[in-house]
Amino acid sequence: MPFTLKHSATGTLLSCVQRNGYKLDYYGVVLWDNEPEQHEVAEALAEAGISPADEAGRLEAWEALKLSEHEAKMANVKLRNDPRRVVRVQDGVLEAKSVSP
Repeated sequence: MPFTLKHSATGTLLSCVQRNGYKLDYYGVVLWDNEPEQHEVAEALAEAGISPADEAGRLEAWEALKLSEHEAKMANVKLRNDPRRVVRVQDGVLEAKSVSP
């Protein structure tokens, strides 16, 4: 089961532009096979363009979240490969919405 990062205050899952096995870019939830270590969290936040100076850039603002394979796939489906969308976990339910640029 994959792990992702959830922002503790908002429930938002960490997502950014990534590259798949076919070398194609896509916008999706950041996933790990094992619970990420602090340096992996820091690297993922930087890759997502979240600065340590931002409120959301503090490592302690994020927590590892274990997802089922189905939940991980559904989170990416809900993002629609669109960086203007975010996925949140609210009461165990994945919700997506568009955010202003």
